[in-house]
Amino acid sequence: MRINRSGRRKGSRGAAARMAICAAAAMVLGLSAPLSVPAQTLSAQQILRQADQSVYPDQFRMKATLTTTRSGSVETKMQMRVEYERGTGTRIELLSPPRSRGIRFLQKANDLWMFNPRAGTGQAIRLSPRASFQGSVFSNRDVGDPQYATDYDVKIVGTVTLKHPDLGDVKAILLEGTAKNERVAYSKVKIWVRAEDHLMLQAEYYAKSGLLFKRAVFGRLQQMAGRLRPTLMRMTSMDAKNKESDLSIESLEANPNLSNAIFTLSALTR
Repeated sequence: MRINRSGRRKGSRGAAARMAICAAAAMVLGLSAPLSVPAQTLSAQQILRQADQSVYPDQFRMKATLTTTRSGSVETKMQMRVEYERGTGTRIELLSPPRSRGIRFLQKANDLWMFNPRAGTGQAIRLSPRASFQGSVFSNRDVGDPQYATDYDVKIVGTVTLKHPDLGDVKAILLEGTAKNERVAYSKVKIWVRAEDHLMLQAEYYAKSGLLFKRAVFGRLQQMAGRLRPTLMRMTSMDAKNKESDLSIESLEANPNLSNAIFTLSALTR
């Protein structure tokens, strides 16, 4: 490195000048990192995967109650048992009300089947993933495939302060997901997860047109199946006035050693 007579290092002065020019160029081009975008060691997909696991384990058995209310109508309530294994499938059986007891559902890959033993046909029927699950605000896909990471390509939008009904103001990472295929329930989703531990907090669901038509809030945090989890999912319809459904988890068992045989059509109709 050369040193001139004034004792200044030409290399240092040149490097400083180049850095100043680069910084100015970055500001002009909009390349400077906004304060709202956190430095992440995990990818957006990995964060979403952790958020999925904050709600449900990769293998579980649970009992839950689904309650739907609508202004001017009678409240409907049903209890169900759900068994799930990531990558294998979901089996759901309705336990109440009496008229629905014994109705079973099977989610395999992108297909959802329903079997009603009272129908007398001995055949399962295929359901649309986007259709309402038993008249609730939840879609068939929401209940049949409870993890988002398998269905959406996501990106990090930034960090925001989310007002949560249980936690108050929470620093959250906002993720935006685009459907991987046409068989999922929604074309686009926005998901808010707590920045400190990627706990699922809230989600919004959009049609292909960009219209927001559902919002879910994940609340009533409790220790369940080995960690802190939301045990109440409230899904509110944006297009059906004053209609919402609550999925309340009553019990959740992680890794219950499920047999793959239960996730078959033959077992569903047996």
